Amino acid sequence: MNPKPFKTIDQQISILKSRGLLIQNEEAAKNNLRRYGYYEIINGYKDYFLDNSKDNETEVFKSNVTFEHIFALFTLDRNLRTQVMSALEIFESNLRQAVAYTISEKYTELQDNYLKRSNYRTGKKQYYRSLGREAYPIDVLLNILKRITHSNAEPFKHYRDKHGNIPPWIIVKKLNFGNLIWWYQLLKGKQKINVISIMTGLEPTLIEQLPDFEKGYTSLLSLYLDYRNTAAHGGRIYNHFSKIHELPYNKVIHTLMDISPADYRNNKGKSRLGTLAKALNIASDKTPYNELRIGLGIYINQYLELYPDEKTYLYNQMELDADYLKQDFWEEKSNRPQ
Repeated sequence: MNPKPFKTIDQQISILKSRGLLIQNEEAAKNNLRRYGYYEIINGYKDYFLDNSKDNETEVFKSNVTFEHIFALFTLDRNLRTQVMSALEIFESNLRQAVAYTISEKYTELQDNYLKRSNYRTGKKQYYRSLGREAYPIDVLLNILKRITHSNAEPFKHYRDKHGNIPPWIIVKKLNFGNLIWWYQLLKGKQKINVISIMTGLEPTLIEQLPDFEKGYTSLLSLYLDYRNTAAHGGRIYNHFSKIHELPYNKVIHTLMDISPADYRNNKGKSRLGTLAKALNIASDKTPYNELRIGLGIYINQYLELYPDEKTYLYNQMELDADYLKQDFWEEKSNRPQ
């Protein structure tokens, strides 16, 4: 075992200089290392800047790379992370209301009715580490929901004490995004389609006729959750992708995202940031999509004003193009006759 020893800020600066990194403002660099951490700035974003042409035991930076350049990429990614979180929070809020409305409409707002096990799919029995045993997903979820009905936090206590009941539109406030998606997934077919209809604006009868649309929508939610968790825990966003959560090819969904089968075979429309951005356009509420698109455009273009030679690299990593980031392009497209 070879534990990483603690290094002072001055020692960190010396290490960076010894590896060929230029530092234009050493005092500012020290402050940023102190505020954000060596691991977050350097280890998180160094890969693009390393010289891999030589077989060195110690990492060496490419010539003329500055600390300020790496920090600019770190800052860009932090801003992108904020934009992703904001967009997905709005989407999550929409999904909460769609699930709560669907359940209330079908089973009433009474917890004794909508928390009945028979209202839902059971899911496949699996092992839960938190329980130390196997269980059906519906039993685990209902246990979470029923615990919320006994919560002494507000507004749950108020509804329990004053009304003797906690309706679905209140109980969903306590669920995290993952458990909310879980509740959606355990809905029966008609109710699940109703949620999709609310979220997309498509008629339920049309959704029923679209091959594998329901399955593809579940994959979309999985991708959204992956990005939400990555952003919430400070993970890299600009070059993020996920094999586990990548979208299987879905004719309807990928057509809506303007991704052809050939594009998909070339690894487009799977899990990169551009896929997330375009997928949000499927929602009937365009606020998450528009906020993310505008935010990405602002921060990416700010970065490219300083480092224009990295346009191709960034666009490839994020699976975006210049047209996507141009607001006038989308205004022009939306105004075209249908």
